[in-house]
Amino acid sequence: MNNKFFSLSLEKQNKILNAAYKVFSNNIYRKASMLDIAKESEVSKSLLFHYFYNKQTLYLYLWDFALKKTREISSEFKVTETKDFFEMLKRNLIAKCTLIRKYPYLNAFCLKAYYEPDLEIQKLIQLSVHKIVVENESLLLETMRGTEFRTDIDVNLMYREICWTADGYLRQRMLINNWDTDEVEKDFLAFIEQWKKIYLA
Repeated sequence: MNNKFFSLSLEKQNKILNAAYKVFSNNIYRKASMLDIAKESEVSKSLLFHYFYNKQTLYLYLWDFALKKTREISSEFKVTETKDFFEMLKRNLIAKCTLIRKYPYLNAFCLKAYYEPDLEIQKLIQLSVHKIVVENESLLLETMRGTEFRTDIDVNLMYREICWTADGYLRQRMLINNWDTDEVEKDFLAFIEQWKKIYLA
């Protein structure tokens, strides 16, 4: 990408990024149009190509930007600085909802990217996701060992159940195109409280 993009004000940068997140989250990669992104962000198509060269460059920048901002907000909310698994889930939820309020379509974009049917994009995203999963898995397991779960449950199965619940919930939100962040935060806080009742000793 062209570094001149970073010479824009943060307000203009975010306007372009939010426009791109919106267009890509509402379309599969092949059908997402740079023209639509340009119109949504109120810049010319030629200027958008000047900043990002092509659609794939922009798409992958959006993915990397989302990961970077997620790491930053996780650090700000001290997500990993607890040995309580459910407290970590709560901090992570609040951190992500805070980020989505600034970039409303970021989470929808990431979810869409994970299931993207374009084989070239799919390969690049899945490699990135695999790396993140491997990096986070040991931290999660360590946190889970510091939490007093009931002795009669399978902790690994519990974790998979929670992941599947979260994934299914977010995919349903995507299908109905409803990303009310306050509602999502409220729902997940209720899930966490329910899980605590079920799984803690």
